[in-house]
Amino acid sequence: MTRTIVALVVVAAGAILLASGATASSSAAKQRVAITGVGASGFTLTPLTAGALKADAGSASFCCWTTRDLIRDGQAIGVTNGPLMTVTGKNGALVAKNRMEWLEVPGGYSIFTGSWKVVRGTGDYAGLVGGGRVAGITLPGGLTKWRREGVIGPS
Repeated sequence: MTRTIVALVVVAAGAILLASGATASSSAAKQRVAITGVGASGFTLTPLTAGALKADAGSASFCCWTTRDLIRDGQAIGVTNGPLMTVTGKNGALVAKNRMEWLEVPGGYSIFTGSWKVVRGTGDYAGLVGGGRVAGITLPGGLTKWRREGVIGPS
């Protein structure tokens, strides 16, 4: 009886160690990043934690979205679904789907916040999954400043 209990404890401890090791390695593979808009059509990718992804920069483009307007608690909000953001740098291309909510501010400004999710990638970005949050502002002259932060890693 005692040998059976000892054996069960050893097996359970081993299972816990294996599970915690698997969890640690899978979370270690995920990496926190920031993708920031630069100028009218550029980006920088900055790793915020250690990992496989390295700093990158290049062009950013957006396409293919739908917009609907709604009133929430008396305030007009523009909701964009599905704009695809493609950032292409020296390390490859990353495509992410976005959902954003826009608010008009007096003086010709618009602010927005929302979420993004990786759709596909090439080069260093191939096979990645994940996403995060976005925040930004459009200035009266039309220039949009934005930053996306999130966690991405291998699928």
